[in-house]
Amino acid sequence: MKHIYNFFSPCRKKNYLKKTALGLALLLSGYCTVDAQVSIYGFSQSSGTYSPITAGTVLGVATDNTSTGNLNSNVYPLVLPFNFVFNGTSYDTLQVTSNGFITFGTTIPGGTITSPILGGLAYEGAISVFGRDISSIYDVNGVTGDITWKTVGTAPNREVVIQWKDFRPNGGTAMTNIYTFSFQLRLKETSNIIDMVYSGGSYLVGSTALSGTTQVGLRGANNADFKTRLNATTLEFVNSIPGTANSSSQAFNTTVAIPGMPTSGLTYTWTPPTCYVPSGFTGGLTTANTAALSWNAPVSSPVGYDIYYSTSNIAPTASTTPMVQNVSGTSTTINSLTPSTIYYVWVRANCGGGNTSIWSLQPIQIITQCDPPTVTSATGATGCSGSTVTLSAGVNPGVTPIWYDVNSGGNELGTGTSYTTPPLTSTTNYWVSAASIGSDAYIGKTAPTSTSGGTEFGDYGLLFDAYSPMIIKQVDIYPMGSNATGKVVISLKDAAGNILQSKATNVNVSAAGTLNTIELNFKVPLAGMNYRLVVEAANDINSMRREISTGYTYPYLLAGVCNIKAGLSYGASSATYYNFLYNWKITSICESARTMVTATMGSNCLGISETSGKERIKIYPNPFSETVHINKPELIKSAKVIDVSGRMISSISQIQSKLKLNDLPKGMYILRLDMKDGSQQSIKMIKK
Repeated sequence: MKHIYNFFSPCRKKNYLKKTALGLALLLSGYCTVDAQVSIYGFSQSSGTYSPITAGTVLGVATDNTSTGNLNSNVYPLVLPFNFVFNGTSYDTLQVTSNGFITFGTTIPGGTITSPILGGLAYEGAISVFGRDISSIYDVNGVTGDITWKTVGTAPNREVVIQWKDFRPNGGTAMTNIYTFSFQLRLKETSNIIDMVYSGGSYLVGSTALSGTTQVGLRGANNADFKTRLNATTLEFVNSIPGTANSSSQAFNTTVAIPGMPTSGLTYTWTPPTCYVPSGFTGGLTTANTAALSWNAPVSSPVGYDIYYSTSNIAPTASTTPMVQNVSGTSTTINSLTPSTIYYVWVRANCGGGNTSIWSLQPIQIITQCDPPTVTSATGATGCSGSTVTLSAGVNPGVTPIWYDVNSGGNELGTGTSYTTPPLTSTTNYWVSAASIGSDAYIGKTAPTSTSGGTEFGDYGLLFDAYSPMIIKQVDIYPMGSNATGKVVISLKDAAGNILQSKATNVNVSAAGTLNTIELNFKVPLAGMNYRLVVEAANDINSMRREISTGYTYPYLLAGVCNIKAGLSYGASSATYYNFLYNWKITSICESARTMVTATMGSNCLGISETSGKERIKIYPNPFSETVHINKPELIKSAKVIDVSGRMISSISQIQSKLKLNDLPKGMYILRLDMKDGSQQSIKMIKK
């Protein structure tokens, strides 16, 4: 099995963790990265001696000369006698393939893979000694091929030797022309050095030239992490040069000296770095001026770590001075950042004595939050049961107060420096924030140019980054079909695919696609990356217009606000499509935390009559049966009858000295009087 230590990269773990483990940190900043490290392995070449192993453990042996028996496309698991560190991760198992390479990790490579470094399969690493479609032979002039392995030497300096003996350089079953050679892979304990050793070859039958190319080198957790060897047909195999791509290969020919074949004893040695770059580099929570970072310690046990960051995606070099030096742990917070700004961040290990790793080859991206305005004052108010009260908030010029019913989430009740509550019967808390709200702007492709329709709904739409909180006010869509009307569900999701807001709306439909402007008013709560705006579902609609391959250009950028950067297909980023959602109308909003403001129902509201006007109004009789009399109706503009739950029962615009209230059930009521002088009075009255 593979040992997973504390330096194991979270990205490598992702196959074993639930998707829901993706948290807010991914939304706010960069995803974790698995940094290329095999690319910095050292390489050397020497002329040694090929020493075949004997009495080894047989993994596979040829049983006939057909494709089913000549070790063609076979894969064998192997348990190592010691832990071997490859690309910064310690393993005690691997897979050996008959196509001349081994792999690490739980993903089985499959017997038909013939380009192990170029291949996209998610094994965690590969070492290719002679990677191509090859096969062995059975009982040709007394020669039979096999794959064996053996441990040689003594701890802590043992070697695991894996040997491919008597293999054809070209796979096949022809019996009229057979050339074979052998090669070994040697994995060294403690030093974790890799040796590839080749034997000379010879013809057992025939003499016709065999030629082709083979992949030789290392691959990490993906095919962007590689170190290969390269020679064209104009250069000898033994004089190869560093490869330039994950597709680089070495040409060979069994009869022509250039490029020729490996000579007996040719040895390629691959030496791991002594100071590994950290893995699992991630960005965490951000504020307007700070960002949290974390990573996993590599096996090289550094004494500290260095951080470099920039608003430009230009990688640092070995001579670049870090912004933060000698971080002792595996996390830190960088400070003094600019609000609403994208930063690119790199990390490296410092192993002491001037020995540092390379910088992480792929930076993480973080986006700092906006710098919100403040609520400068918040003033509550006191009223009597059944009355409304007016709350107030102070802000700086150009700032908008927004009123809410709860401290987080909840309902937006209104905007402005004051808020008048509904009639209250008990003390109630409200909350107010301060917001800087930008002007409306449009982003995205304005309208379709293609007549193509997409039928995939669910997690199809567009992927975008928000540089500040914002409101997606509306989008345009073009439903297609034979029905006149239909229904569309549009959702805003975070980077992990969790729905933040969703809206279902009825739309008009036509065969060519009818313009529908959909009012969304979706609030993107925080600056962050990889938000999704998607068509979640569509009913009575055959398809919706979208662009395929042409007619659009990513990214669509609104400076300082957002960036529509790719299409989204089944939740995966896709530059091939511009899906469904045109002409976004958006505005930025930078909002403070909410401040509590209290509407207090006073305890001094005693007696049957309570007044707040300049002159006291009386009613009688109280309690009453059908009618109440008012002593000064000429001072009253209007009146409302409110029950004890705060619900308005009736509104009276013409006030006379006698009010007929015989329709009221028995109980207690509030008669709220709006006076002509602008004041308000509330009088308790009882219907008997």
